[in-house]
Amino acid sequence: MDWLSVPLAQLDAEGRTLVEHHGHAIAVFRVDGEIHAVENTCPHEGNPLIEGEVLGGNLTCAYHGWTFDLATGSCLVGEEAVRRYPVEVRDGVIRIGFEN
Repeated sequence: MDWLSVPLAQLDAEGRTLVEHHGHAIAVFRVDGEIHAVENTCPHEGNPLIEGEVLGGNLTCAYHGWTFDLATGSCLVGEEAVRRYPVEVRDGVIRIGFEN
């Protein structure tokens, strides 16, 4: 597995940041101390998920209301799951995993 390193300090006041890796935009969220990373593109119409609302462990797309479980990527409202990336945190650094 290939790992992208992102400093925890890169998260904004709302606990989110957007990073790029090999042509993929990844939305990173901190929710209740847990870090989650998902494809920034909503599977519905491609809108940016980084702009969505986070309540509990769920992310709702700001454009059409599709809702995703950040822990699994599963779609709770809508029809298709969002791609989720494995995440680990070590020494103040978020590590996001990518399959080779």
